[in-house]
Amino acid sequence: MFEGIEKISVTNDWVTLFFLAVLILIAVLQFNYTERFSKLFSLVYSEKYYTDYIKTRPLVFNSFHVIFFFIIIFNISLFLYFAFNTFSSSPDHDQFYFFFQILLMTFGYFLVRYFVGVLLAFIFEAEEGQKYFTFLKMSNLALISVLVLPLLVLANYSVGIFHKFLITFGIVASFAIALFRYFVLIKNEKLSFNNLFYLFLYLCALELAPFIVLYKLFVD
Repeated sequence: MFEGIEKISVTNDWVTLFFLAVLILIAVLQFNYTERFSKLFSLVYSEKYYTDYIKTRPLVFNSFHVIFFFIIIFNISLFLYFAFNTFSSSPDHDQFYFFFQILLMTFGYFLVRYFVGVLLAFIFEAEEGQKYFTFLKMSNLALISVLVLPLLVLANYSVGIFHKFLITFGIVASFAIALFRYFVLIKNEKLSFNNLFYLFLYLCALELAPFIVLYKLFVD
């Protein structure tokens, strides 16, 4: 009389755990670096944050950036995970394993990018400029990672057209911010090159080389 109805449920409880981890890390930063964390938001309308902390030593490898590095990695990986699920066919089974692959590739990108940057800085004799550029990138990514967190939360618990709109908005905003970051870099002339061609060659190699290396490692 009664027919069984197959019910398939997919849980993303692990995503909530990552959100919790990010919130804990943000709370740690807010508690231990209250002033610097607050000044980070001034990057939205000014460059005072750069001038206030450009003389920090170590400039890049300090505890503030180390904690923010994990926040950045988690948020970028979650964003890519949502984007792949929205615009391409991702595996229906074992979504956590799929996310873990994205997480490893994101971590690998930043690791390769750093070493490529060190190598290029040595070749072009721009070590100080490379340190500033890394500081600039970390600062902007730190700000973006905090601002994008509400969008990621909404994307995780939204469906349909609204979910796709949030992801599309995030992609467009990310490209816009990336272009703005390079504009600030060139305007401040922190990477000095006699020829503009070499400047763009340096920046393209710095960003594209890690993608090529990861493609060879994970795809080929």
